[in-house]
Amino acid sequence: MSEENDLEKESVEEELIEENIQDDLDPIEEVIKDRDNYKSIAQRAQADLVNYRTRAAQELEETRRNLKMSIFHRVISVADDLSRAVDSIPEDSDAQWSDGVKLVLRNFENFLDIEGVKKIESLGAMFDPNFHEALMYEDDEVNDEGTIISIIQEGYQIDDKLLRPARVVVAKRPEIQTEQEQEE
Repeated sequence: MSEENDLEKESVEEELIEENIQDDLDPIEEVIKDRDNYKSIAQRAQADLVNYRTRAAQELEETRRNLKMSIFHRVISVADDLSRAVDSIPEDSDAQWSDGVKLVLRNFENFLDIEGVKKIESLGAMFDPNFHEALMYEDDEVNDEGTIISIIQEGYQIDDKLLRPARVVVAKRPEIQTEQEQEE
């Protein structure tokens, strides 16, 4: 019997040792789980921060672009006025005065060019509704239909974005009248 008791004691002792080891593993596993959870939270927070910074930088750049477009939309009217002033200088006017106004216009156009504001080249080009606004159509037998034959107001773009469409006159083929319509 003593052998059986010894075996039982050993068995009980082994079970107690296993339970103690298992009890010791449970807190370690919990700590590992907690660590992994906090690590995951930190990684998500870091990714959110990077995404926020990227989004904030994009929004700031878009705001700057919109502000620049808004300012230059107002400024190009000054270029229009200076251009009309140069076009209407009387021939008998003082040469120094007219040269001064032309110089101001040239400097202003250089300023616009440096800032990325470009005139839309329209005269003689085909009408493109993305860059032009047709205010009138005129019968024209010389030019192809859809060709811009006159510019009423210059169009501008800034950094490949339309600032203001060119207001133009577009050529169209004259309608052919029948003999009966001509008699009436």
